[in-house]
Amino acid sequence: MPISSQSVVVLSILLLGSALFSRRTYAACSFRAIFNFGDSNSDTGVSGPPSRQHGPFGITFFKRPTGRASDGRLVIDFLAQTIGLPFLSPYLQSIGSSFKHGANFATLASTVLPPNTSLFISGISPFYLGVQLNQMKELRDKVLHMSSQANLPSHEIFRQALYTIDIGQNDFTSNLASIGIGGAVPSSSG
Repeated sequence: MPISSQSVVVLSILLLGSALFSRRTYAACSFRAIFNFGDSNSDTGVSGPPSRQHGPFGITFFKRPTGRASDGRLVIDFLAQTIGLPFLSPYLQSIGSSFKHGANFATLASTVLPPNTSLFISGISPFYLGVQLNQMKELRDKVLHMSSQANLPSHEIFRQALYTIDIGQNDFTSNLASIGIGGAVPSSSG
């Protein structure tokens, strides 16, 4: 019997909720860092293409613009807070970032697959998942070959980290027109 998309969403929410709020689940965890890959659902700063950025940039919760595509905290923020880590710094934000407890490689409008069009035509970010994974490899290689620095993680942190991926919606939505589905959502009133 096929599983409906609603069932998958409900199951995902239940699993995430139980993971975040069950003391047994995170009490035994000893993650010292989080490395996140994704799109606007987990982009924690000014990481996306400037042409796609619109307010409110997280101003309601943080009381200052943070460059987010949301107006508050994201699932990745709650996850970090739950396991006792600070909010993740965006990897592409060079000023004021600390990667001691991980990094966030997520960027607004990212996809899993390489974009087959220009940022200026489609608005899709050039920082697709493969690029984000290469950024992680570059960070790890630099950390492993450098002496300790104040804003970088320790050498062993990569084996003691939680790795999360929250990406894929832009792969689907960017191709809807090609299969005959327009961008408008039908009204339920009537």
